[in-house]
Amino acid sequence: MKALILTGQPKRGVALKDSFVLSGFDVQVEDSALYAMTLLERHRPDVIVSTASLSDLAGAEFFEMVRSDPQLALVPFVLLDHTTPAKVGDLDLVLPPDTPAAEVVRSAYKLILELTRKTHAPEAANPATQGIQGRLGDMSLFELAQWLAKSAKTGRLRVEVEGESASWLFSKGQLIHAEYAGKSGEDAVLHLLLQVENRPSGHFHFEPLTEADFFLEPITIRKSTDQLLLSMAVEMDHRQQGIN
Repeated sequence: MKALILTGQPKRGVALKDSFVLSGFDVQVEDSALYAMTLLERHRPDVIVSTASLSDLAGAEFFEMVRSDPQLALVPFVLLDHTTPAKVGDLDLVLPPDTPAAEVVRSAYKLILELTRKTHAPEAANPATQGIQGRLGDMSLFELAQWLAKSAKTGRLRVEVEGESASWLFSKGQLIHAEYAGKSGEDAVLHLLLQVENRPSGHFHFEPLTEADFFLEPITIRKSTDQLLLSMAVEMDHRQQGIN
């Protein structure tokens, strides 16, 4: 997801950017509303956050410019101001200027989720949207993860091995979070891969989801799926050589 932050306060901009990045957003910070409008013509963000004062316009004026463009009319807009400007209607959310950055991110997430639920039309059941399942003996976990990555799938992969359940979250083909045996992130991925390497038995089920279905889940993996699988293969090879 993408966030555009408008502020004439450099320190505030850094704090907001860091908090949004930690939550998995691609973030751009600008202090000029007019320049930001040129960016919006090319790249539509998932949320806009603006302080009341910018280098060339007020945050409320920037909001009116955004809403006047039909292509940007649905982009959630958060204004950090003491009061709601009297002449501005339809603001999605107004928060006090000193609202903690983490709370601004949570509020932005909620706005994005609400918009997604309003505009997302349920897809008819068909092989492309139904889940897939099978046995690990028929397909290796590496092959399955590579297929999900290349197919740009979004959803949750559950793997059952030796009575334990693992959960991997994919967002457009990127593995962003994993849990298994009390571990999370890359440790959970490696632990599960080692487990199924030694005992290639178990079942898997992939459930297609929208990003809104797991927007509160943590992001514990930053590498691309290809980079992650390559590093896992190298690590497993090193361990096997150590054993031998």
